[in-house]
Amino acid sequence: MKILYVITKSNWGGAQRHVFDLATAMKKSGHEVKAALGGEGALKTRLEAAGVFTYPIDSLRRDVSVFEDAGSFRELFSVIRRQRPDILHLHSPKAAGLGAVAGRILGVKKIISTVHGWTFNEGRPFHERALIALFSWLTAILCHKVIVVSKRDYEQGVRFPGLRERLVLIRPGIGPAALVSVDGAKRFMARQIGLDPAAFNGKKNVIGTIAEPHPNKGLSYLVEAVALVVRQHPDTISVIIGDGQEKARLHMLIKEKKLERQTFLPGYVPNASEYMKAFTMFAMSSVKEGLPYVLLEAGAASLPVVATTVGGIPEVVDDMESGILVQPKNACELSHAISFMIEHPEERRGYGRALREKVLKDFSLERMIKETEEVYMSE
Repeated sequence: MKILYVITKSNWGGAQRHVFDLATAMKKSGHEVKAALGGEGALKTRLEAAGVFTYPIDSLRRDVSVFEDAGSFRELFSVIRRQRPDILHLHSPKAAGLGAVAGRILGVKKIISTVHGWTFNEGRPFHERALIALFSWLTAILCHKVIVVSKRDYEQGVRFPGLRERLVLIRPGIGPAALVSVDGAKRFMARQIGLDPAAFNGKKNVIGTIAEPHPNKGLSYLVEAVALVVRQHPDTISVIIGDGQEKARLHMLIKEKKLERQTFLPGYVPNASEYMKAFTMFAMSSVKEGLPYVLLEAGAASLPVVATTVGGIPEVVDDMESGILVQPKNACELSHAISFMIEHPEERRGYGRALREKVLKDFSLERMIKETEEVYMSE
């Protein structure tokens, strides 16, 4: 089959990891695979290194712009017309909307979109969420199949008219984890945040997270929670890995809370998940999610997790069995959960072991690839 993947942003996040895993697996299976994406980011670099041809579309961005979106549509239309794919697999709302229209006009035999968490769940005014829900439904109607990554997204999707027969639930999966040893990870992380390795190694409690600083990730609540935790446990630091639009705001909040010596923002770190063992625990403060890859990576590293009850997170973490779940937008509850982890090391280690077992059992890359290829092959 000729498969064309389309995604809005070419940075490196969960959706981009999803596209990379699918594209490289399908190429290995003998399919002809190409990808169209916005910009010249890490996803483009990694795909090309793996032998997948890419079409960068510079004007394709997450934010809405009539002029730029019209240009993106023309470029994407041209790519699809030239390639004539058997499968057009769309990822992220902007790419899905533009790609579904172009694919229908050009008569693509199978148009599939993957929803990495419905966008109308974002914290926006009601009228904006209603408009986004309408466009999400129209996009889904234009697709032959719509893959959702969590049970919660499936339950929301079937409420829309005409979508029940189109929806397919395929949870993400990951392959064997490439992890640096504890000592090596700690030395590396110390360099990233500018601490002496001996000083970093002496920290008993290191809270880590890997997330693009974006409002959906709720990182300001994590900073506020850390401010509460260090009052009781001063030998605690937190490391927030990732670049994004909220990074400057987080810097200001850290300064306001006088956490310059406790909370660090090293920015984007290539292959950051390989250094998970530098952390004592992993924290996820999101206010909107699909089913986050980084949570699976934390589980593969046997890290205990404190996370919010949004999206597909409760489908990965069993509360008080393989981690602790808290309500979103609640820094106080988040701080209590982190403090519990600090004060109960045996339970903490048990949560990490349990999460690893669940990730290995239920979230394998092979299962995800097999189920996706079945959708490609279906009538």
